[in-house]
Amino acid sequence: MAKLFTAALIISFSVPLLLAHDDWEKTRSIAEAQHEIVMLLIKNKQYDKVLPASKKILTLNFPLNREHQLVDHARLASSALGEQGNYTLAHQLLDEALKAVHNKKSKATLFKEKALLCSKNGQDGQAMKFLEEAVKLEENP
Repeated sequence: MAKLFTAALIISFSVPLLLAHDDWEKTRSIAEAQHEIVMLLIKNKQYDKVLPASKKILTLNFPLNREHQLVDHARLASSALGEQGNYTLAHQLLDEALKAVHNKKSKATLFKEKALLCSKNGQDGQAMKFLEEAVKLEENP
């Protein structure tokens, strides 16, 4: 009887883990494809579609231990926008990403990215403010 109970307990704990894994795989797959859509939109200068397409990624249910992948998307997309001189949209995308992430390390990384964009655009004073915000977040994790 005890063996049967133990087996049932193990199965009951495993099922949610399997479901969580399946949910994550679905989320990851959607985000991956959506990221490629965003990058193609940027490449083809369809800027009016970039932010809505990025929001589809940023509103997905990413677990905290995978949040860095949201940050990676925002960094890659904003960098591509910056390379095309579209700093305003790059900042808007990073602002949306800042709303979507929860841990301070992720926020600090995004503020550093905003600083880099400002620096490339000759806005050193604003870059300094974003870097100071990043440092403040990293000092108080």
